[in-house]
Amino acid sequence: MSSVKNVKQARELGDVGAVGIEFVLSIALCYWAGHWADVRWFHDRGWVTALGTALGVLTAFKAIYDASKRAARRVEIVEREEAEARDALRKEDELMERARLASPAKEVRGDRGARDVEQT
Repeated sequence: MSSVKNVKQARELGDVGAVGIEFVLSIALCYWAGHWADVRWFHDRGWVTALGTALGVLTAFKAIYDASKRAARRVEIVEREEAEARDALRKEDELMERARLASPAKEVRGDRGARDVEQT
């Protein structure tokens, strides 16, 4: 069970690290592609470089947005699992309480038996 938990934690850490890498790479690659196109076809005017950089920034922020959505889904799943576990424990406690409340008759009979023994 703990190895499954460790795998889940490693996956979550990997997702967080991947967002940072994706952020940097999307900006850098779009800048590079824009600069390359700018030098190749537009004689280094800078417009395509700026557009490529803007596209990279938009892509990077979309990656952050998607990662936050995935994290929110994970939080919902964890909260649902915790709520189910709490409900199961509460039901178990209720059953134990019912069993305890149903058994005093045996304890009373046992007490009477003890009183009967003391009287004789």
